[in-house]
Amino acid sequence: MDIALTLANAMVIGDKLQVIKRKPPTSMQRLKSIAFDTGLNTACNYKGFTYVGIDNRSISRIDRNDNESKNFIQLPNSPVNIRAHKDRLFVLIYGQPYKIMVYDLHGQQMKSWDHTDGNGSWRGNKLWIVGNEIFAADVSNQRIYVYTVEGKTEREIPCPLMKNSTWVSTCAAGRDSVIITTSTPKTVTRFNLRTSAVMWKTELKEIPYCSTMYYGAVLVGRDGYNNSRGVWIQVLDYKTGE
Repeated sequence: MDIALTLANAMVIGDKLQVIKRKPPTSMQRLKSIAFDTGLNTACNYKGFTYVGIDNRSISRIDRNDNESKNFIQLPNSPVNIRAHKDRLFVLIYGQPYKIMVYDLHGQQMKSWDHTDGNGSWRGNKLWIVGNEIFAADVSNQRIYVYTVEGKTEREIPCPLMKNSTWVSTCAAGRDSVIITTSTPKTVTRFNLRTSAVMWKTELKEIPYCSTMYYGAVLVGRDGYNNSRGVWIQVLDYKTGE
């Protein structure tokens, strides 16, 4: 089932972890939009504020009344992901190597550590948080790193699905699995984080750019740049990938 969106700009999708039985969406309506002067990479809503990672190496903060605090946080490089957890903002920063930087809600840096991905593309969500664990994809080395919120490496999970793909995006699918979209080949896969088993794999005709969980469905953002149909969302069943 496909849903057509008529958005003029690229869409940034975050993570929802709960898997609750509900009918999958059949339509979407844009409620509001805010224009920016430069490209957007990621967004995260937390406690009444939306934090937007911008390609000019900064994070803007937007309140409920759409008031924007530009350059709320200045970054050393372009942000790939922003995720919030227990009044902290965890930001994955592009670079060689990547970095994970932690800020409080006032924009003050608390800590940072290197993440080994040095040559992977910046495109797509690559960091998610489940419980008190931080998961970050290392596309260059085809693995997923699991950190504590203090930055200590807990374990590494081999993930050969990322091999040879220039565009990799991830989203949490409960505590034990992750949805991985790749551009080469054009697939959406549910990957078991405990056993490294492929739970299901779905091939697409167009490049999947990002995905998110929405109750019992997986929403996949498909290629809106290389065709005239605009941004599309494909809805897949969480359990089967169909």
